[in-house]
Amino acid sequence: ALTVAFVPAGVAAQATPDAGKDRAVPADECQVEPRAVDEVFALLGLMEEAEGGAPAARTPVPAPPWTAADKETAAAAEATAREWLACINADDNLRIAALMSDAALTRFFASALGAAEAIEAARANLAGTPVPRSEEEHAQLVAVSDVSRLDDGRIAALVVVKEPALRPSGQETLLLIFTPVGDRLLIDDLIQFSAVPRPAGTPDAGTPQP
Repeated sequence: ALTVAFVPAGVAAQATPDAGKDRAVPADECQVEPRAVDEVFALLGLMEEAEGGAPAARTPVPAPPWTAADKETAAAAEATAREWLACINADDNLRIAALMSDAALTRFFASALGAAEAIEAARANLAGTPVPRSEEEHAQLVAVSDVSRLDDGRIAALVVVKEPALRPSGQETLLLIFTPVGDRLLIDDLIQFSAVPRPAGTPDAGTPQP
């Protein structure tokens, strides 16, 4: 369930391979109060004999142009993105869940739990003792930019990360959508733009195919 956010989506985006090499996010920055186990299990349909929870439907994201967010909102978006990566590096599912809206939680965690997966195995996976990644495996926060306010009150931001588990460069651009909850922003959706190498001999986009 942790790595679902970093599965390449196949949409090409160019980035400098060495950018952000000093931007690793230490796992000990994952300080958010974890979600209660029973709350997470209930949202994902993992209580008693319940079937797996259905992923929440996406709320459409309007096309740009958007309204630039103020500095305080931009700082809040970066803080959430940074702590989210810290919690991924800490391998702490319940704290990752605390940084997501209910809709995002069901979308990303429920979709990562196979329909045939035993409830007990899913519970163990989600609520097991975190085993932090080694420093060499830490995801990095390269950049947060274009933080904008959408008409429905949500916040959009382009977030460039470097994930060592991805190859070849491990760098990926994400469009994170945040929703205000209390005094912070929670991740409500994520759209991926992965750099995928073109196989040798593959025609350029737009080249007529035989």
